[in-house]
Amino acid sequence: MKKILTFLGVLFAGSLMAQSLAPYQKQITVTKGDAKVNVDSWAANVERGSEDELKDAFEDYVGKNFKLKTKKNGKHGMIVPEANLPQVTTRRGDIYVLFSSETGKPEMAVAFMMGYDIYLNTKDNPQEMDRLKEFFANFLMSHYKSFYEKQIRDKEKVLKDLRGQITDNEKKAKSLQKDIESNQKKISKEKDQLKKTEIENKNVAARRQIDALNEMNGNINKQVTNYEKEIADIKVQIANIGK
Repeated sequence: MKKILTFLGVLFAGSLMAQSLAPYQKQITVTKGDAKVNVDSWAANVERGSEDELKDAFEDYVGKNFKLKTKKNGKHGMIVPEANLPQVTTRRGDIYVLFSSETGKPEMAVAFMMGYDIYLNTKDNPQEMDRLKEFFANFLMSHYKSFYEKQIRDKEKVLKDLRGQITDNEKKAKSLQKDIESNQKKISKEKDQLKKTEIENKNVAARRQIDALNEMNGNINKQVTNYEKEIADIKVQIANIGK
């Protein structure tokens, strides 16, 4: 349990940072066949998730929302070949995605190519580039939302376990209290002093167990309160993505 709490604490650290949904323009070099081609793109430093997680997220996003399939394109690249993306352009083309980590966090860039050296750019295709930017920003919104929702699910699993521990401890304490009450009746009827002492010692041990269980539940309740607050904070963060 301690390992789980530590892991989730790391996940939560810094989660209240505002997530930017304002991609910036960047020229990137993509692999097209055996050639390297410089193209204009929209890029963003992604605050949450590894490169592999982002690749999976993008594959799921274009698959579920646009019925498109991705392919690997080099170690740090992806391509959506012959993409029909009317939300961006009426022309069919390839979506190129490139990842880098120069800042220590994944940077993700997205470009749209219609031919060997023909690609969307702000000079010739300002409106389509704006729509490509919106497409990318919508993906980032979806990614951050999914990332935080997973955090909530993970924390809720721990909460369920913690609350289960509290319930179990309460049941044990209640059972021990019944034993004490039963023993008290035995003591009142018992005439043998040695047996009385033996029963009383059992009650002393039971009371100590009850105290330990109550102390344990007090500590667990503090953890429950902290996790409930973290979940509430993450929900606020989800509502404020991009604001």
